[in-house]
Amino acid sequence: MKKLIFLLALVLLILAACSQEAVYEPVYTAGYYQHTAATPIPAENTPQPVVASTPEPTAPPRENPCFVCPSQGWIDSLTTREKIGQLIMPRLPWQTTQIGPALENWLAEYPVGGIILFADNVVSIAQVHALTAALHAASSNPLFIATDEEGGRVSRVGRLFDDGDFPILPAFEIGRTGEPQAAYTTGQIIGERLLSLGINMNFAPVADVWTNPANTVIGNRAFSDCPEVAGLMVEYAVRGLHSGGVLAVVKHFPGHGDTYEDSHYLLAVYPHNRERFDQIEAPAFIQGIEAGTDGVMIGHIATPMLQNQTAPLEWMEPWLESGTLPATFSDFWLQDVLRGEMGFDGLIITDALEMRALSDHFTPEQIALGTFIAGADILLMPTDVSRTFNALYDAFNDGVFDEERLHQSLRRIYLAHNNTNLN
Repeated sequence: MKKLIFLLALVLLILAACSQEAVYEPVYTAGYYQHTAATPIPAENTPQPVVASTPEPTAPPRENPCFVCPSQGWIDSLTTREKIGQLIMPRLPWQTTQIGPALENWLAEYPVGGIILFADNVVSIAQVHALTAALHAASSNPLFIATDEEGGRVSRVGRLFDDGDFPILPAFEIGRTGEPQAAYTTGQIIGERLLSLGINMNFAPVADVWTNPANTVIGNRAFSDCPEVAGLMVEYAVRGLHSGGVLAVVKHFPGHGDTYEDSHYLLAVYPHNRERFDQIEAPAFIQGIEAGTDGVMIGHIATPMLQNQTAPLEWMEPWLESGTLPATFSDFWLQDVLRGEMGFDGLIITDALEMRALSDHFTPEQIALGTFIAGADILLMPTDVSRTFNALYDAFNDGVFDEERLHQSLRRIYLAHNNTNLN
């Protein structure tokens, strides 16, 4: 009887958190996010989920052990070119489904730390497994092999598998069930599938809160338009992916759920102040961090009401003055908020750098240095790998950033490899 009363009380508390009358009072203390309740901004005519009692996860969040000492031996074994290469994660050439001599030579010249796979690289389970095995064999160092496998409309390898008795639903449909265990099981199944293919990193789950119905780039990729529901589902999705054996990366910080622009084509703009961010966008990212997410992906989003006080690099000054400096280049978002206030010390990974939100306005060299100086650890899909690599290599040799800054990212990369089953 007592257990039943407790469960009913928990349901009422969570439902109250998603009511429009709730009051929110954020407090950041040493990376721990405390609040009473958050005020959601629901999309019109959207049925609100009934959140069931929260099950105990079958896999606990992973701890981050001290890794400075053991990582140093690996770092010391790398050449400067290998160190710089670890920061870069390109995609394969279009429709590449196997490794040939030309690609092997390219990987030797540019010893990148990761590769992202897309649907055009995927033909069959056996083919993907052979491709990832060949990529690992071609790399002299541990390699991240990543993909975007969210379920729903962003699915690179899902078509290779039979859903059987548990269909993989879009995130918003999972959120509407009100069952965190559904997010956990979905993450676990996706993780197991990716692991079986030799993929060790998933750019999921989406932690954006879909408060703008006109925003189609996110849409039903988000779990909810209610921060509490989104946060709970993100937490269990991260734990599910870990249970399945792959690294999780929540996205798109600081929040892409209330922008009109699609950053694939235009610089997105988040038009709100800090109070709104603390109430709506922040909670899901923080719950993902507390669940042990391995990475946070940074969106190409301008935040004119929330940005740097000074420009880290001189060419950023006009963008800062106009309020259009992307979060990708913002040490305010990456260092002050994400690292400082939220206490995240995992991998900061950029969204694809080839997106026109950046590539229409900045050179590959500006993009490479801008995001790394701001605090990113992995540069995803640069438009020109050689120019990106050379820009970072030359900047290091010229003293634009020092060895300690470079080694900070390498230590995080080392730890993430220790967290995956594909060391």
